[in-house]
Amino acid sequence: MDRYSDEKDTEICAVKLQISLHTIITVTVYRSPAGDIDYFLNNLEEALNHIYNNTVDIILCADFNINYLNDNQDKQALNSSLTSYILYSKIDFPTRIYSTSQTIIDNIFINKFKNENYLVPPLDQRLIRP
Repeated sequence: MDRYSDEKDTEICAVKLQISLHTIITVTVYRSPAGDIDYFLNNLEEALNHIYNNTVDIILCADFNINYLNDNQDKQALNSSLTSYILYSKIDFPTRIYSTSQTIIDNIFINKFKNENYLVPPLDQRLIRP
């Protein structure tokens, strides 16, 4: 995945696991907050095109530096791209908590239709909402 990485915009690494007849590809992504969002989205799409097919499960773990607590153009563009690969966010709690703010800039995306019961709880159990 080196060809899809550019230190100022996108860093991508992937691991392919073959377990019997089941293939899982775990992809980690970092997007610099100072990077070009359009370049990042195009690069991510090229990388996903390279690995995607209907028989592979993809787990995308990422620090996108796009706050999923707020609706914004970057979030909409990223969601639009990822839904074309049937990848949906599984994080619904703040991943960065400061004294004056909270964000969801770290995220995990999976194919929710293949993995409906997949849960991602916060490490700090006090953050789980009732």
